Amino acid sequence: MNAKVLELEKKLFDGEVSKIVLPATEGEMCILQNHASIITSLKKGSIKIFRTTSARPLTIAVFGGICSFHKNSAVFILEQRNPCLND
Repeated sequence: MNAKVLELEKKLFDGEVSKIVLPATEGEMCILQNHASIITSLKKGSIKIFRTTSARPLTIAVFGGICSFHKNSAVFILEQRNPCLND
């Protein structure tokens, strides 16, 4: 399956993956190949992307956004973190 992780002005990731773990507002979710179609909002946390070319997952910090998964393609649109804010 394919995953794209986007911010307003840049692409953070685009590639083939075997599994994605994400911080949905309803709780942590895991997406595998052939998962049912979903759209969910994201809360602060991290996305763990398990690439088909690496044993170690790629971890991307999330401060909000949305995820859409349909026909084995995931698209994440992330909120940009305001560098002036302290979390």
